[in-house]
Amino acid sequence: MAATSILLQPGSPAGNTRIRQLYPHVELFSEGDPPANSLFIQGRAKRANDDDQLLIVDPSLDAATRFRFEGRVAVIYTAEALSVDLPLVHTVAGGVAHIRLGEHFVDIYSQKYCNVVVLPALGIVCSGQFGSGHTLPLLAAGSDGSDELDACLLLARLLKQHRLQLLIPHTGGLIDDKAIALDHLATDVSYLHGLRRVIAPLAQQQESLDHVQALAATLIPRERATASAESVHRANVTRLYRSCTPLPD
Repeated sequence: MAATSILLQPGSPAGNTRIRQLYPHVELFSEGDPPANSLFIQGRAKRANDDDQLLIVDPSLDAATRFRFEGRVAVIYTAEALSVDLPLVHTVAGGVAHIRLGEHFVDIYSQKYCNVVVLPALGIVCSGQFGSGHTLPLLAAGSDGSDELDACLLLARLLKQHRLQLLIPHTGGLIDDKAIALDHLATDVSYLHGLRRVIAPLAQQQESLDHVQALAATLIPRERATASAESVHRANVTRLYRSCTPLPD
């Protein structure tokens, strides 16, 4: 495997980090346990007066100061964007953007609260918070879960239409088996349906949030019984409860 070209600034915390070159000019930066994944897609300039280009999928909050960048840089987040000091790719819900970075083609499928980033020629899918074997999808603030369900269905359709070389969730290990990826998405869909089925009626009945949290504890899939999933689940229950609680007259 060729040497990587992601450059950390001197003095940047190393921590539990790993940099892998997946393909020429496509590199994965992973950090932590479970790993948080960022994908670096580089477009090398073909002419002397042109700038190199770099698209970073899900960079960390300190990416602008942690890495050494040259040329034009932009970032995109698969979920809610962080306030990172780098140019942000703006997307439109329901839209599909097609970008070329050097030799690589990048497709961006946008929902209201999330984006799916695909490199179709390489079989790479950045699935964000969906399809992870370690954690659960996090509902956006104010979401009733429908957008997240639509994202799961979109991902499943893309996986069925294209060959899969690598599914890269924002959190968790990489997946190179399409059947496993689809199984993880099916678990996400089942979890989101269960969340909506249980929380919405309890919120409409104005049950206390503490009581709802206790009743909803069993909704976490057995295979996702991790500290990360439990934290996401509690946030999901709170957000869905608040979005479904009737407003006072």
